[in-house]
Formats: sequence, structure tokens, C-alpha cells
Amino acid sequence: MKQLFSFLLILFCIPLLFAQEIEAIIVPDAVMDRFTLLYPDARNIEWQVIKDNYKADFKNDKATTMALIAWDGAVLKTETEIKTTALPETAIDYLVQNYPAKKIEQASIIEDKDGIITFEAVLDKVDLTFDCTGQVLATNEVVAGPRE
Repeated sequence: MKQLFSFLLILFCIPLLFAQEIEAIIVPDAVMDRFTLLYPDARNIEWQVIKDNYKADFKNDKATTMALIAWDGAVLKTETEIKTTALPETAIDYLVQNYPAKKIEQASIIEDKDGIITFEAVLDKVDLTFDCTGQVLATNEVVAGPRE
């Protein structure tokens, strides 16, 4: 009977063990303080460490947002998903004229550490970056890699 009980206990506990995160990221106090100050209502927060900086992906007021914060709490970059209609009008005109057959799949507003605002539009196989007036800053063609 003891063996049966032990077996059932182990069998029950195995799924609980796999449900735990393998490695928890310890976020420094300075990073967490800045994050909670800027985003007190953030939900579904996922942290990653990227080159000694801390990246948080989360939901903020129903918007998908990313914040990149240095170890000392300095905000390096934020990116928030926006409606495609919130892109600068000049950017929308450019996309309609130069990519008439492509639909904007995603749009976002980006702020860097110096407070410079840019916009990104993601289309099928191309990402475009615009300044705050809607002028094109960069175009990145997305090339699919070989299928494995």
C-alpha cells in the first residue's frame, strides 16, 4: 500500500514539476522600480536578459508593449503596438503608393533613450521605419530562411 501511495504521489507531482519555470530571472531593484513607476497596470509580464539589459514584454492598457531597461533603471527603448491608422498620414500615403498590394500587418510606436519617436510598419516580407513626420528612415526586407 505504501508503494502504491508513493507511486501515485510521484505520478501526481511530475506535472507540477514541469509547470515551473526552469530558470527564473532576477530583476534588479532599480529596473523593477522604474518599470513599476512607468507601467503600474502592466499585466502578463515576461522578462528576458539581453546583453546585460532587461527586456519586459507585457500588456499595458490592452496594448502589447516592450520595454528595454538597463541594469541601473535607465529606459533604453520602448515599443508599443498601435492601430495602423495611428501611423503618420505621410507614412500611410507612402505605404499605399509603394506597397499597394500589401496589407499592414502590424504597426508600432518606438521611443529610444533620447526620447526620439519613430514608427514601424510591418508588411508581408518588409519592415519599414518612419520618423515622426512619416518620412522613411529604413526599409528591411525579410528573407525567409531555408526550410528544414
